[in-house]
Amino acid sequence: MMKFPAFCLILLVCMLLLPSYALGAESPAVIKLFMNEKRLTSTEVAPHVVSGNTIVPVRIIVQEIGAKVTWNAAARQVTIVKDDVNIQLVIDSKMAVINGAKEQMEVAPVIENGNTMLPLSFIGKRMGIEFKWDAATSSVHMFKPEDGDSKPVTGPVDNVDKPENGGVTTPKPTKPGTGTNPNPGTGTDPTTPDQNVHLLTSISLTDKELIVNAKDGTLAPIMMKLANPNRLVFDFPNTKLDESLQKLLVNNAGELPSKHALVQKIRFSNFADNPATVRIILDLKGAADYKTQVSKLPNQWSASIVEHQLTVVIDAGHGDQDPGALSITGKHEKEFTLATAKKVEKLLAQDKRVVVMMTRADDTFIPLDDRVSFANNNMVDLFLSIHGNSAKATVSGTETYYNRPESIDFANVVHEKVVAATGFPDRKVRQADYRVITKTTMPAVLVEVGYLSNKNDETAMYKEAFQDKVAASIAAAIKQYLGLK
Repeated sequence: MMKFPAFCLILLVCMLLLPSYALGAESPAVIKLFMNEKRLTSTEVAPHVVSGNTIVPVRIIVQEIGAKVTWNAAARQVTIVKDDVNIQLVIDSKMAVINGAKEQMEVAPVIENGNTMLPLSFIGKRMGIEFKWDAATSSVHMFKPEDGDSKPVTGPVDNVDKPENGGVTTPKPTKPGTGTNPNPGTGTDPTTPDQNVHLLTSISLTDKELIVNAKDGTLAPIMMKLANPNRLVFDFPNTKLDESLQKLLVNNAGELPSKHALVQKIRFSNFADNPATVRIILDLKGAADYKTQVSKLPNQWSASIVEHQLTVVIDAGHGDQDPGALSITGKHEKEFTLATAKKVEKLLAQDKRVVVMMTRADDTFIPLDDRVSFANNNMVDLFLSIHGNSAKATVSGTETYYNRPESIDFANVVHEKVVAATGFPDRKVRQADYRVITKTTMPAVLVEVGYLSNKNDETAMYKEAFQDKVAASIAAAIKQYLGLK
C-alpha cells in the first residue's frame, strides 16, 4: 500500500467542504487553517474553488507534509515525491501520472500570480489526515498522524465527501433519514459575543471512564471517533478551561496522564473561540469505543471507554416509494431485499461479538446519502447492501460490486459464499460507483443476488428457503471476513 502522510486530504476535503460562494456576491470569509492545532499562515495566493474543486499553492503541501517538489520549466511539470509515492502533474493538463499510472483529474494545475496551484481533491484523497470544519469561525482543523500511521486512499478520485459524512460518530446509533447532523451547531449566533460560557474545572480519566466537571451548566459534547491514529474526540460547546487547567497549557495544548488500559494519554485545549469550545482528545492504544454515562453529580459529564465491538450495517435496497426493479411476475425488488436483510440480521445477532444495524427494518424510504451517513456516523466496520438485478429475460446470475480498493477482499468473500448459495451463474466481482459503496468509509459491497427479470432466478428469489440460504451465506461471509470462528 502506498504511504503518503496526509495533510492534503484534510486540506483538500476541508476546503471542498466549505460553503459554496456562488449563492451571493459577498466575498467569502477568510479561511483559517490549523494543523494539529497550530495556525498555518500563507502570504501566497489564497486557496479557492475551481469547478467544484479546491486548488491551493504547492508550498502549503510541501511545508506541511515534508514532500519534495521539483519543477521542470521546459515541460511545465510539477513532481511531488513523498516516501514511495511519485505524483507528476503538468500545468493546464488534467492528466496526472501516479507511480507511472495515468489518471484523469477534474481540474488541471495552474499558475496564478507566479504560484503553482494544485488540485487538493486529487492529491488529498490519497492522504490520511483527519479534519474538522468549524463554520462559526471559518476554520479548518487538521490532524496529521505520525509518519507511517497514515492510510492513503488509492484508485479513482471522484467528489470529496463533506466532513460530516466521514469520521464523525454520534453518542449512540442514529436512525437514517431523521436529519440528524453529526456536527450540529450550538444555536449560537456567530456574530454575537459568547453567552452562557461555562468553565471546565477538571478533566480526569480513571481505569474505567472519562470524567469532566464544570463550574456550572449542563455539558453536552459533540463526539468523534477518528482513526490512524486511533482517537476519541470530545468537543464541549460554550465552554472554556478554568484557570487551573489554563495553567497546564503550552501553546494552547495540555496533556494529562491516563490510568486507562486502552488510552495512552489525554490532550485538551481551548479549541474554538466562537462559540467557545473545549476539545478533549484521548489518544488510544488501539480501537476503542465510548458509552456515555448518567452522571450522579450536577455539572458533570462522563463516558466509559470500552473495547471496540465489531459493528455491521445491513442495507436492504430501495423501500416505500422506491420499489426498485419489477420482477417478471410483478413483484418488487424492495420486498426481496428487506426479507433477506432481516434474515441476515437475525443470524448475525446470534453472535454477541457483533452489533448489527439496519438502514431500514420496514417498508421505509431512506435516501442514499442517509444510508451512507448512517454507516459513516456510527463508524461501523462493514457495510453490505442487498439488491436484485434486472435486464433481458435471458440474463441470469449473481454479481458483487465494490468501489474502493479496501473493499475488494470483502467483496470476494461475499461473492464466493453467495454464488455457492444461489447456484446461479457466476457473473463475477465487479467495480462500480454506486453511492452506498463509494461514499461509505469502511469496506462496503453491494450484492446483486439474482435477476428478477429472469424466470428461474425470480422463482427462487421469492421462496423463503432460498432467502434463508442466501442470508446464511452472507452472514457466514461477514463472520469469515471479520475473523470470527
